[in-house]
Amino acid sequence: MTGPGDQLVEAIEADELEQAEAERRAAATLEEEGAVKSWLKRIEEAREFDKDARKGYAKDRTYCQERANADVYDVRVPIAGTYVGILTTFLYARDPDTSVDLAEAVSARVKADAKAFATTLEIVIGRLWKKGKLKAAADPLVRSGLSVGIGWMKGAWHRETGNNPALQQEIAGLQSSLAAISQLQADLAEGIVGDDSAQRAELEQRLQQAEDEAQRIIFNALCIDFVRADDIQVAPECACLQNYVDSPWIAQRLFMLVEKAKATYPDAAELLASATAYFRVPGKTADGAGFGGAAGAEQADAFTKGPAGATDSSKACVCVWELWNKETGHVLTLAEGCPRYLRQPFKPEQRTTRFYPFFSWAVIWNDGERHPQSLVDRSRSLLDEYNRTRTNFRTHRSRAIPKTGFDRGTMDPLDAKRLEDASSNEMVGLDLQGQRPDQVLFPISYNQIDPALYDTQVIRAELEMIWGVQEALSSSIQVAKTATEADIQQQGTESRIGYARDSLDEMLSDFARYTAELAISPNGLSFEDAAGMAGDDAFWVNMPEPELLDSMVQVDIRAGSSGKPATALRQQQWSILLPQLQQAAIQIGQMRGASPLDIANCIEQLAVETVKRAGDTSIDPYSFIPQAPPQMPGLPMDPAADPALMGADGQPPIDPNAMPDPAAMTPPAITPV
Repeated sequence: MTGPGDQLVEAIEADELEQAEAERRAAATLEEEGAVKSWLKRIEEAREFDKDARKGYAKDRTYCQERANADVYDVRVPIAGTYVGILTTFLYARDPDTSVDLAEAVSARVKADAKAFATTLEIVIGRLWKKGKLKAAADPLVRSGLSVGIGWMKGAWHRETGNNPALQQEIAGLQSSLAAISQLQADLAEGIVGDDSAQRAELEQRLQQAEDEAQRIIFNALCIDFVRADDIQVAPECACLQNYVDSPWIAQRLFMLVEKAKATYPDAAELLASATAYFRVPGKTADGAGFGGAAGAEQADAFTKGPAGATDSSKACVCVWELWNKETGHVLTLAEGCPRYLRQPFKPEQRTTRFYPFFSWAVIWNDGERHPQSLVDRSRSLLDEYNRTRTNFRTHRSRAIPKTGFDRGTMDPLDAKRLEDASSNEMVGLDLQGQRPDQVLFPISYNQIDPALYDTQVIRAELEMIWGVQEALSSSIQVAKTATEADIQQQGTESRIGYARDSLDEMLSDFARYTAELAISPNGLSFEDAAGMAGDDAFWVNMPEPELLDSMVQVDIRAGSSGKPATALRQQQWSILLPQLQQAAIQIGQMRGASPLDIANCIEQLAVETVKRAGDTSIDPYSFIPQAPPQMPGLPMDPAADPALMGADGQPPIDPNAMPDPAAMTPPAITPV
């Protein structure tokens, strides 16, 4: 029994604990506010560090949008924007084909399972890209890389769950049963005969299982988004953005409406009232106004800061920064003007070998420079020269208007006016006072136009050298070319953009490995999810560590599979290889004792590949290839189907009398497309 003194001591201790907890929360709040303020300052300093690069983004975009130097040139030809569109179709026309091969370290004991896993993973990656709309993000990434020098996209795993009402009711019942058993055990005296420990343990296991299953998965897949170059900030410690994966931190900027931000981050809804308000910048007019000189870094931004206290407006937005800190492995969520985190720092559910979900692509890297150089920047002076030439040509033509003069002392001005307004085949009476017409009316001379002065052929040739776009792709053909000349130009275009395609393939290969690491993580896809994508014969393994993936398979993409194929060149090469491959398939099959069915399968694949290289995806080659008839009852069984009929070496016995006649194995006539 406790006395009044003991109760007083307990009350004092409770007050002290409550006060200590309040002090701890206050200290934690001050520490959090200090950390948020420090990070926002670091982001602001980094933005100032890269201010000149964003100026270049704004200037390059005006050249692509035909708004550069609108107050200087009357004629502005959108060459840069046209080249960007042409090269985008060549570099990224479709989602790349994934290639998953066995790793060299795979042992013979697990090779069969590893091969099945590689086949499944190859299908899963392609389905995840299709579901995540990779092309919708990669296409603007390529356009951004060609126009402003660098393009960014983000791929993050999104897992959304929802409550199962039936399981929630079961959980409530189990919790009531456990509470009843606990109350019964508390009421019973010690040394009772009955023991409910086994029943309680069983109920606890059922409760744990029900709680695990209560959260059913609503959405579980990869989300892919394009990110504007202005909305990515890499730490200034990274000397070159080409090595962004080694940067200590990378931040992404997002603009959200205030109401949406409050709904997304309910714990920080009250704090968002003090956040800095941003408003969308009105779009530029189509007449080209608004860009005549040097660009400011703010012109690259789609949002601008609004007046203080305007956060209640329905159009006001907040600037949210999602900062990925590689040094600690945490993701921070900040808002400009907000003193606290929008949500507490967290670690991503899926671990990857690269940590960052951001992927960048650039065409031109210069040694010693932090930012890449854009093709527009390299050709800016030529683009200005082209517009200057066309503007001067227009001015010359406007001034070179034919004119006719008359002698006012001889000819009445009214007669000259009647002559000027006369229609076709009209008879006009003139009083020339006895003078000859050539003495009264005479042409006024003007500067003749010399087309050579305004020839842009040299400028276009130099632009073609920089961009790698041949003349036949960007304009009408001035001089007819032979097939050989056209083929040489086609090969020239392929070689010129080859370096850009190689770097894009490297980025997409990294993205393929990143996708595979997310999918096989414990919080990635389950076997049921993989089987739903790859079929019932899928083989799937969830790996706790992403490094284990390389020990089993090598994930890559097929080089050049994302770009527009050089159909004519591929067909020419295939027409040389096809006869040799046909003959080799038959000879190798005969020497190895292969059955005619296996040889027929090889020739069938050659026919399928021939149709594929035609470039017409609507043709189904299997609809033209005869298939083997079904096995009829009573006919001899295939030796491979019965182990008892197999030879000592595990292979079916070879009957010399059943070997095909080499003369009868002439390759079928598969005409190259």
